[in-house]
Amino acid sequence: MAADLLSNLQVLKIDKGTKEEVLKELSEAAIKAGYAKPGYWKAILEREAKYPTGLHTPRIEVAVPHADAEWTVSPSLTIGILEKPVIFEPMGGEGGEVQAELVFMLTIEDPSEHVDFLRAFSTLMEVPQVLIDFKNSGDPQQLVDTIREKM
Repeated sequence: MAADLLSNLQVLKIDKGTKEEVLKELSEAAIKAGYAKPGYWKAILEREAKYPTGLHTPRIEVAVPHADAEWTVSPSLTIGILEKPVIFEPMGGEGGEVQAELVFMLTIEDPSEHVDFLRAFSTLMEVPQVLIDFKNSGDPQQLVDTIREKM
């Protein structure tokens, strides 16, 4: 169930300069926490190359990467708060480079979880201040509450 993603949640502050470095750090954290299998980093890079996940959200841009379900041990959400924006390609190829400041990395057991999460997450685009407040505080509670309301 998509709500499980929000139960298995971790937040990392990351000071890396490239998408690959950011995804490696997030992947290693998910593996260490028991949410993803070894090799997740390579799988997420391969999927990101085929299906980019950058989103042009108002006032603060984000990326929502994930890999196929075979790499998941348990559904989770590992969030990276980036010290400086990192370039991601845009989801659907729309709008040019995304200067992501937040990365929401998912481990999913069922592809519909990704769709459910994105649907709920899209409501944050209507209230970008929640994302900005989260980036500034590092406290995910308001963010999680807002997403949960829509799941």
